[in-house]
Amino acid sequence: MTKGDEPAFERLFEQAAEQDEFWTATAIMELTEELAGWMERNQVSRSELAARIGVSAPYVTKILKGNVNFTIGTMVKLARATGANLQLHLVPMVEFSSVPG
Repeated sequence: MTKGDEPAFERLFEQAAEQDEFWTATAIMELTEELAGWMERNQVSRSELAARIGVSAPYVTKILKGNVNFTIGTMVKLARATGANLQLHLVPMVEFSSVPG
């Protein structure tokens, strides 16, 4: 990307951030990244996680790739199966001038 592309990219990002789908994808990405970290720290394999929550190992792979729209119940099961508790909270909406992360 060249310097001249930055304003166009920022506009595209701002437009995307206005869509619920953007925030859904962001939440899924954040959850799966945290889940993978908890799995690693607590030495929980994909197959072990699958057994703990009663699903197949390929389904856990699908979860970790972010290809699942989670229910709160599933998020709680995943968290507890890795030794964590799930906490949800709301934050104020803000305007973005760059990609979060």
